[in-house]
Amino acid sequence: MFPFTHIWFSRNVLGYSNNMTVLGSIFPDAFVSLILDYDATHKTGWKLYDYFNIKKPKLLDFVKSSVTHTVSPKGLDYYGDESYRGSKGYCFQKAESIVEEVIEACNIPEKFGLWKAHNFIEMAIELIILNENEYLLELLDKALKDNLAMHDIECSLESYYGLRTGSLRNNFKKFKHFVYKENISSRILSINYDHHMKARHGISIDIDKASRIIDKAKHIIHDDYVEFFEVAVTRVREMLKDKLGNLPLVL
Repeated sequence: MFPFTHIWFSRNVLGYSNNMTVLGSIFPDAFVSLILDYDATHKTGWKLYDYFNIKKPKLLDFVKSSVTHTVSPKGLDYYGDESYRGSKGYCFQKAESIVEEVIEACNIPEKFGLWKAHNFIEMAIELIILNENEYLLELLDKALKDNLAMHDIECSLESYYGLRTGSLRNNFKKFKHFVYKENISSRILSINYDHHMKARHGISIDIDKASRIIDKAKHIIHDDYVEFFEVAVTRVREMLKDKLGNLPLVL
């Protein structure tokens, strides 16, 4: 999922939000790099929580929120990408009908079609979530100005992963381009995705075609995305309750 969806989801699971929870909700994606791969940030098990619980208990809100994002433990990305109701993740299920259009719009080989198509389902979700919850813009902007919190988290993560001092410094600040300054649209998301594809793969996409696919994806998910999030929130809250005890009521 995309950043504002994760911030919104974390708030609904935990029942509250602050700078630590906002930073935790985006951490698994914000820190994927040549230093930390996807598995290192999305499949920590409970090791990251247990480490912070002993070494940095004041940062537990950060870790609790990161768990709402991950694949292991089973956070939102597990249900969105890996498994939902006995099949592949929700976003992959929904992406099957737009694969060919995405391959054409993004100029990619067929073998990458479904993976990139699921991003278009995620962008449709991001568009809906952010346009219905504009306060999320301010939450992320505020968190990314909390230099003390970001520094403390980055230093602690360097210790957890056994990395040299400074190797994860400013990772959060590099994520600032995700802070939109206006209400987003399918075109803005397509332009951002074009930047991502150029940076990651050296590929330019057809922005007009991509925008139309995102708009189509909104219709594809219309009837059941609310139910998906209700199920995911319930399951992640139950998982956290088993580990941590009771959580505040859902907002």
